[in-house]
Amino acid sequence: QDAVPWTLLELEQGSEAGRRRHLGMAPNNALRDKTTAEVEALAAIANDESWGMISSEEVRARGVGTKETMVDEFMAGPKSELRCFFTGMMFVTRLPCPGWCDHHPGYLMRAMAWLPTLGMLIGLWVAAFIDAAAALAPPTVAAAASTGAGLWLTGCFHEDGLGDSLDGLGGGWTKAQIMRIMKDSRIGSYACMGLTLWTLSKVILLGELGPSVWEFGACAGQGPALVVAHAVARASSSPLIWKCAYVVDAEDAKGDFYGWFGRSRELLTLPRVGCAIASAVAVTVGVYGPTVQSAAVLLTAIFGTVFAGLYGNSVLGGVMGDFLGATICCIELSIYALLAVDPARLPALAASVGWARALRPFGMLAVALATPKLWTLSTRHLPKAEEKEC
Repeated sequence: QDAVPWTLLELEQGSEAGRRRHLGMAPNNALRDKTTAEVEALAAIANDESWGMISSEEVRARGVGTKETMVDEFMAGPKSELRCFFTGMMFVTRLPCPGWCDHHPGYLMRAMAWLPTLGMLIGLWVAAFIDAAAALAPPTVAAAASTGAGLWLTGCFHEDGLGDSLDGLGGGWTKAQIMRIMKDSRIGSYACMGLTLWTLSKVILLGELGPSVWEFGACAGQGPALVVAHAVARASSSPLIWKCAYVVDAEDAKGDFYGWFGRSRELLTLPRVGCAIASAVAVTVGVYGPTVQSAAVLLTAIFGTVFAGLYGNSVLGGVMGDFLGATICCIELSIYALLAVDPARLPALAASVGWARALRPFGMLAVALATPKLWTLSTRHLPKAEEKEC
């Protein structure tokens, strides 16, 4: 007991004076009795616990999402494709699913083939919001309404991965530091600013796409862009999991679940990866037709997926759930940016001022991007300062 602060002892004994002193209050500022929640909060603070957060023990107690735990037994048993679909729906949305469906990691791995289809359904749902709002309000307001509806439907699922990835990759210097930061449920400055910029960019870009035009193979505007972006971006998860190692942090409270998920990678077969990609292609062609625009959207997704795989392998040694969510968000935003680009803008500018002046901003951008790397290389040859104790 000598090692326990006197305030905690008084707190455990129910001393009102001790509770007041622990809060730093004068006696006349805390005359009422504390509620049970306040007493528990003070005890958490005294024990250096995080108030208002779910503890790692509570998360770990949730298990692996199913009563079935053996990968070999699951692989040997029958598989229900309908259960795969609903497992994927349960994972990426807040919608209620049948009682016989759970977060089984094996079915979730197989459900990766259904993610583009689920993304298409999510896109159709938020497109209904943007079309209805656009009939009453400016395009940017309609885009904000649909974005809020989408965040509610998905529970900010992929956006949470984007925030965790920004904090980890931005604040961590080593893989161990990155993993430790990413599993922290609190939000840091990188995540705060990154998610703010991502949301603002999405709303502004959607606002620039104009009203929806629904015609099979010749769609345009905001609504069709949402359908395509949500479907195509989610197709990136299957090839990344299939090709890259799945990184599992044994110290994470969700380590048992993701360990099961990582061990079941062989359930994501090449045909299932092909099914996911084919679904994304079918949605894109069905919306925009076999056009240059469709090819540009698909090439953007391919480039984003390949870049994410290379970056994940170099920094994390593979991919993980938060990183996959961040990749989906980045590809989705890239598709909106691509669709908002006006191909005729640059030739029109060059016709009026000449190609040299029209391309000058791109040259300045190249210099700006290369400057940090060139500066880093140049400083390596400078003499190092003597190490001193602080």
